[in-house]
Amino acid sequence: MITREDCINKFVELGKLFTEENEELSACIRRTYVENNWLVEDNYWQAIREWKTKLTKDSLLAFVQEYTWSTSPKKVGIIMAGNIPMVGFHDLLCVLLSGHGANIKPSSDDKYVMLYIAKALANLGLEEEITVVERLDKIDAVIATGSNNSFRYFEHYFKHIPNLLRKNRKSLAILDGTETDEQLKDLADDVFQYFGLGCRNVSLLFLPKSLDITKVLDHFMQYAELSNHNKFANNYTYHKALLLMNTEQHLDTGFLLPKERLELNAPLACINYAFYESDTEIESFIQENESEIQCVVGNYSKLDTIPFGKSQRPDLQDYADNVNTLDFLQNL
Repeated sequence: MITREDCINKFVELGKLFTEENEELSACIRRTYVENNWLVEDNYWQAIREWKTKLTKDSLLAFVQEYTWSTSPKKVGIIMAGNIPMVGFHDLLCVLLSGHGANIKPSSDDKYVMLYIAKALANLGLEEEITVVERLDKIDAVIATGSNNSFRYFEHYFKHIPNLLRKNRKSLAILDGTETDEQLKDLADDVFQYFGLGCRNVSLLFLPKSLDITKVLDHFMQYAELSNHNKFANNYTYHKALLLMNTEQHLDTGFLLPKERLELNAPLACINYAFYESDTEIESFIQENESEIQCVVGNYSKLDTIPFGKSQRPDLQDYADNVNTLDFLQNL
């Protein structure tokens, strides 16, 4: 039987394969982009490099030290999303480091790298712990990530087994007017990394009335090159046309459409912003929308916020939907 230490060592070895000199991995990333133009190679390598820093023995031991290794392994199904690179990898890591087996269903939008990872882990000695499937059956529990529509399907289909189900979420940033140029530059990363498609991407800005929105937008111009990406540009053009036809007041940076609107969700190539006068306004909004918020970025002492520039660089302990995956797995 494999031990937790063995499993951790396998993931450490996997991390050593996360290099641009790895021709097989590079080919998978290129093929992914051909079939899904949202997953551009630079973004994919950014995700790979981020994971490589986390796949160390010390990091993985610290991550699981409070949790027991299962002595009665279960088969856990994992339905992966494909909106940003490797978004299902954390679930796979958690399942295997808990001592369970994983039946994984990669997203059709991001399958090649996940298939490579499954093959690499099998070659490293975890072949009995990982199965790639087209359909999830004969499983004891499931972790599923998808849209709000697929969430309702998941709820019905997996109601008879333990499940951890996720749906759409977005993130917001709170500014207090004291932000440095460097912090505002980092905020741009929180908004635009991976084209803003992730649940950890900021889609709503809370600004004090004393802060001119144009000061923030000036720092966003470092991402003006997004207008050269066909799919992003198409979204910008489409939503600009809608705003103009509906005579809705908005701003226009040439690639982004900021609109003063107190809503968490903003269409792609758009961002919402709202001015506040008191902390009560922020707290009320967060309370009312808690189930739809992934994380909060910025300067706000009353919440456990994420520093500017870190929203798409989560720690291992930053669980999706703020639900502890290791707790779920330990209690199976």
